[in-house]
Amino acid sequence: MLTAALLAGAQTPETTINVPDSGRIVAIGKFHPKQRLGEHSFPSGVTPNRRNAIKAYGKPDGKSPQGCPNKWKTLGVRMVTADFGGGPACAGTTPVQQLVVTGKQWTTERGLKVGDSLDRVRELYPELERFSKLYGNNKRWRYSWALVLEESQVGGPPNVIDRLAAEIRGRTVRSFTISPYGAGD
Repeated sequence: MLTAALLAGAQTPETTINVPDSGRIVAIGKFHPKQRLGEHSFPSGVTPNRRNAIKAYGKPDGKSPQGCPNKWKTLGVRMVTADFGGGPACAGTTPVQQLVVTGKQWTTERGLKVGDSLDRVRELYPELERFSKLYGNNKRWRYSWALVLEESQVGGPPNVIDRLAAEIRGRTVRSFTISPYGAGD
């Protein structure tokens, strides 16, 4: 019995992306960001900034294109930060706009992993939408699919925000993007 209890505890990985259908971001591993949308924020979690992401994941081992230590290569996580109020990109208080997850050890709360097929995505997320259908035909969104959307009047047409998305190339999941939108978009 003790072995079963230990195994059950071991099956609660710190590499689960928990974004249920409500669109509320519960957790990305150890990071539990409080969602923000314009002037609105939602209960629970920590402020989605660099400092709190670093507390959750530890010291980054790689840099972003802006030169900020915003990557955890061993975890397969990259943080996209921006302060649209004009603050510095690399400060601890800089808001986290997105987390991009490429590590194969990560799984969504429904069981989807990097490397899974488009058929598996459709099985687990039948409500998925192509970004090009939601946001217009743009080459930038060619491989992007929204898995979990949140209704929003702040975001403007199509009045939804993609909280969990996947990049799918060659009918295979290449990455997940989780968007707490911390800079007050």
